[in-house]
Amino acid sequence: MEPPKSSTMKPLSITLFAIVLVVLIACRNKETTKNKNTSTTINNANNALKKNTKDYMNAWSEYDTLLLESITIQKFVRNLNGDNISFSQHQLFNSMHFWHRVMPDLKIVDKEIIVVENRTYVNWVGTGTNTGMFGDIPPTGKVGQIHGFSILTFNDDNKIVHEIAFFDKLNLMEAWGYSLAPPVMN
Repeated sequence: MEPPKSSTMKPLSITLFAIVLVVLIACRNKETTKNKNTSTTINNANNALKKNTKDYMNAWSEYDTLLLESITIQKFVRNLNGDNISFSQHQLFNSMHFWHRVMPDLKIVDKEIIVVENRTYVNWVGTGTNTGMFGDIPPTGKVGQIHGFSILTFNDDNKIVHEIAFFDKLNLMEAWGYSLAPPVMN
């Protein structure tokens, strides 16, 4: 036979249950708040990288070296179609100057920006009219469009430190009226 239960046992177990429940809820709320804060931090970082990526594309479109200077580092490296062509902001500005001399109405529009950690992956389209010299080649006055893809790498201050860009220059040249001649075979 069991001994009779005391009348204080029931309120004690209810109190103990209530304490455990409050602790569990408090821990869960703390974890939920922590997850929300982490999520907010990640979203803010992603938004900053997307904004600076859009600013980078706009700087090229608007020929805005001051904007470009504000979102890149001094020793910015730019790789174009596999070749490193810029190792500083100054060389980047020279590239921008070259393309705006060739196509003064150059506009670059981002079609898609994807953020992964400290990089953005950008699908973009550029258009412009060839009204300036392309090196030693005279202008054709024709409009060309170019599709490209860039990978921008950012530092902890959300400044761009490196770009890897790919685009098909041949399609642009063909749109301007040039053609690729077959090789001379001997």
